[in-house]
Amino acid sequence: MRCGCPECGTYMIQSESLQIACVCPDCGMRCNACMGTNSVISREDLLKMKSTEWFIHDEKPSEEDEPIPARMRPAED
Repeated sequence: MRCGCPECGTYMIQSESLQIACVCPDCGMRCNACMGTNSVISREDLLKMKSTEWFIHDEKPSEEDEPIPARMRPAED
């Protein structure tokens, strides 16, 4: 990702030193907003996400649903 310096707008360069961040070549400003740092998810939140129903499963398909083509159906034994 390329981002601009929040101070002067110059494109920043990613630095992979002890502190992962972008560094502005013009003013020296360091920023890690685009790196995803400081966004740690707690163990409890991960466990909550594990039990989340991400998709709603309909028991029977609606009339608008297209039938599954034979080549995509699971093999019957």
